[in-house]
Amino acid sequence: MTKIYLVFHDFPCEIYHGVILFTFEKSDFFCDFSNKMVYFTIMEKIDLSQWTMFSNRHNSENYNSPDGKWMLKLGFPGFCSTKEELLREQDICRKVVSLGIPTPHVGDIVEQDGRLGLIYERIVGKRSISKCVGENPEHLEEYIKVFAEHCKKLHSTSCIPGTFQDAEEKYSRLIEESKMFPENVKEFARNLIKETPKVSRCVHGDMQTGNLIVNDNGAYFIDLGEFACGNPLFDLGCYFYFCHYLPDDYLLAAHYMNAAMMHKCWDVFAKYYFGADTPEKLAAVDARVKPYVLFPILDFEHLMAEDANLKYLEMNFQVARKDLGL
Repeated sequence: MTKIYLVFHDFPCEIYHGVILFTFEKSDFFCDFSNKMVYFTIMEKIDLSQWTMFSNRHNSENYNSPDGKWMLKLGFPGFCSTKEELLREQDICRKVVSLGIPTPHVGDIVEQDGRLGLIYERIVGKRSISKCVGENPEHLEEYIKVFAEHCKKLHSTSCIPGTFQDAEEKYSRLIEESKMFPENVKEFARNLIKETPKVSRCVHGDMQTGNLIVNDNGAYFIDLGEFACGNPLFDLGCYFYFCHYLPDDYLLAAHYMNAAMMHKCWDVFAKYYFGADTPEKLAAVDARVKPYVLFPILDFEHLMAEDANLKYLEMNFQVARKDLGL
């Protein structure tokens, strides 16, 4: 049994914004009526031996389909999402497409030797912004400008409350669940949420240069499992965390850059996202965004659970805590 996903968006009537699911016996069908923004996708159970691995990174193996139209992201043990999480990411991807935000179309969930993965439309010739900067550091400003402009556009996109998870509600829950945060840090984070202006904008949930891919046709956001509705400050805190609190070995493995380059990326990002083109303006931006680094730490604590990498997260947390005077 194969699934067809029919997605309507950019029609004048709200009733057409959504997903309709059909089932068919036939497979291997793809149709794209781009002028009407209507997409059909059918995927069948795969034989992984027929797929070609093109990348083996710190958290997943990635494969291209035999026909070159699809790619599979298959998580390693300790980084695998549950089926429920992948189902949620499927749903999020379809809703994000309906808002006109560029992201690869999503296919089926795949199980391989107890590991779960998700199939996506293959973006031919794609590279992440991280890889672009790491391989061409002389063009750092050019690439980070692209990243900043797309983040600004994402954060200017309104979303209807209830369409995606609420960022404030999620972090309020994670604060109470945290075993890492002592009570004074929890109270600081609670108050920060209360003081954060209430807006209903699109929030990526894992905003960093590894999650924007580019090719000759454009740029696309990926890894939307934590997509939310809320204030973009939560996203900005996430990118600040990546640029200031992660060690060289992780950054080189996951982002093709060391900590010094990531620091420079943040400064350039702040220039194009906030207009922080003087040391004084940059210092003001840093002071505004820095407290929000607590929230990606909560995300990682939740996602890692009892993983051995928690000890490294604890080290990062202690540095951030000291910086915040907590």
